[in-house]
Amino acid sequence: MTDGACATAPVVVCRDATKSFGKNQVLKGITLEVCKGDVLAIIGPSGGGKSTLLRCLTLLETMDGGSLSYGDVQVCADDGSGRAVYGGRDVIATAKTRFGLVFQDFNLFPHYTVLRNVADPLTSVHKVGRAEAEERGRALLAKMGLAGKEDMVPCELSGGQQQRVAIARALAMNPEVLYFDEPTSALDPELTREVLRVIRELAEEKMTMVIVTHEMSFARDVADKLIFMDGGQVVERGRAAEVINAPKHERTRAFLSGYE
Repeated sequence: MTDGACATAPVVVCRDATKSFGKNQVLKGITLEVCKGDVLAIIGPSGGGKSTLLRCLTLLETMDGGSLSYGDVQVCADDGSGRAVYGGRDVIATAKTRFGLVFQDFNLFPHYTVLRNVADPLTSVHKVGRAEAEERGRALLAKMGLAGKEDMVPCELSGGQQQRVAIARALAMNPEVLYFDEPTSALDPELTREVLRVIRELAEEKMTMVIVTHEMSFARDVADKLIFMDGGQVVERGRAAEVINAPKHERTRAFLSGYE
């Protein structure tokens, strides 16, 4: 079961993903499809497999079984015996150009300026010239409300500002899909609102996004689609507002009862 057929070729397709750490099976056959312009929220209790799924989708972890593709790039495929076989170095390198990832703890280089944090990946990975990379970086920082902060270092910024730098860095690579792993979990409520406002604006611009979040009202209002995971499985999926306002599965109802 997928999230519904895409009008055009899907940006991301993951089928029957499995992942174990030792004897602990964390993912138990996860399937999802992300269409261009989708905002997909992934919710669920801690330990339910959300972050592991995101790490597999962003190639920080390898799946044990299943398949994963980004458009025409087949990252891994089932070999027929249930084992995921990955493509070579060139395939992985190409796949990594298709997505951006924003971590919950920002992952900025502390000794680099804000502008260098955004521009350096363009010069080192995409071989963009320094002047062009810095021009793109300045434009994205301005978009994030950070004009005038280019020469600061991360420790001089608030947590919300640092997270907006991280979003600018991810956007600089022109990804087809942007992943967020609990992007506000390290922030207080006021800074959380800053970051959620930026993500909401990106959604209005039809940026394709997959967001692991514990912000239920945000997921309901901003996401198109939603997946509820528990115990390494997709328990319920559907339109975000419908799942949050009227969950069909008892486990989903129990989880959401803890939120206003």
